[in-house]
Amino acid sequence: MTDRLYQNATKLLHDLKEKGFEISAPVDVDQVAEMLGISVEMDFSLDDDQIVGQILFSNDKPVVRINPVENSYEPRRRFTLAHEIGHFCLHAAISKRGFTDSRKTMSRSESYWDVYESEANGFAAQLLMPKTLLVAEGNQIISNYLNKNNVKSMPSSVFVDLMASKFNVSNKAMEYRLKNLKILK
Repeated sequence: MTDRLYQNATKLLHDLKEKGFEISAPVDVDQVAEMLGISVEMDFSLDDDQIVGQILFSNDKPVVRINPVENSYEPRRRFTLAHEIGHFCLHAAISKRGFTDSRKTMSRSESYWDVYESEANGFAAQLLMPKTLLVAEGNQIISNYLNKNNVKSMPSSVFVDLMASKFNVSNKAMEYRLKNLKILK
C-alpha cells in the first residue's frame, strides 16, 4: 500500500485519458486540476510572503493557490500548477499535507536535496511534456522544418524554441526535459 495517489504523471495521464482527457500539446494542466477535483485560485496576498504557489486542503478538498505576480509568464504559471499537482498526487492526496513553495523550493538546483520538491518538479515536467507526446511532436516539428527550409538538419536551439512554444513551457524547461530524456545532448 502506498500513500501516493499516482506514482508519476504518466500514470495520471493514462487514467485521465480513459476518462476522456485529450493528451495533446500543450497539455491542458488546468483541466487536469479540474479532473482531479483541485480548485485553483490566483492570490495576490501570496506575494507578501514571497510564495510562488501552494497546495492546501479546505474541508478536505484540495486547493492550489498561485501568486499571479510570480506567475505572470504563462509557462511559469503552468509549471507552478503542474508542480502543485505533483505534490497532490505524490505527497498530499492521502495525507492531506499542504505544501508551500517559494522561488527557492521551486528552483531545480535548490530543490535537488529536497526529495518532495525534486519529485514535484519531475512530475511537473512529465505532466507538461510527456515523453510520447514529445517524440511525436518533435518528429513532426523536425520534418516540417526540414521540408520548409529544404535542409538536412535543424539547429538544436531552433528545435528547443519550437518545442517550447508548442508545449507552452519555457525554453529552459524544454531543454532540460529533452536532455533528461536523452533526446538532446
